[in-house]
Amino acid sequence: MRCILILLAMTTLPPALAADRLQDWTAGEAGIYTHAREGAVRVGRVAADGMLQFEWPEGPSSRQTLAATFPTCREDGVAMAEPGDVAFLPTSLIVARGEGVDEELGALHLATSKEVVAWRTSFGQDSAAEGAWLQYVHVSSVAKVEAECRTHTYTGEGDDSYEQVTVYKVDFQPGWNLMRNAITGLHAAPSGKRHPSRIVIGVADASSSDATWYFEPY
Repeated sequence: MRCILILLAMTTLPPALAADRLQDWTAGEAGIYTHAREGAVRVGRVAADGMLQFEWPEGPSSRQTLAATFPTCREDGVAMAEPGDVAFLPTSLIVARGEGVDEELGALHLATSKEVVAWRTSFGQDSAAEGAWLQYVHVSSVAKVEAECRTHTYTGEGDDSYEQVTVYKVDFQPGWNLMRNAITGLHAAPSGKRHPSRIVIGVADASSSDATWYFEPY
């Protein structure tokens, strides 16, 4: 299915993550895309040698808001995203060839280990691992998300359960931000499968990130 390629003004992120190389890349030159309200948006390219170069759009639009993305978990109902009407665009990065995303090759993930990527892409079917996954997001203005959410969770193995704690300490600046989702605690079920029991979410400094780009072919 042909998607419209949106041409927007570009800004370049800090060199530490604006350029990186995929190991064992053999698929030749390709584009890197995400999706916005307008359709497919090109945000960078993969060179034939696996080098990544990102050129992020200055202002893609989104109907999604912070309040809808981060509904409150507080018992008193007080919002945890302020202001809640700030436009929020998360990215899910696709590598593709051709015009738009005609030939999808796979997905790009930014994480501290392959184990974290495997847990994410399996939708929690694989064991979790301590570490972090990172995601570029765009916000329309200064905003914060602050809360500590607690959820009683069953593992599906008999009566085994645990309390999952998610701590939000997010300070957004206008434009592109790099969200870091760090798994800092694990619960082991009777089978040995590990589940994330504590996740801390914040905004990372791109120039000091310890994450690596991973390519998952389709």
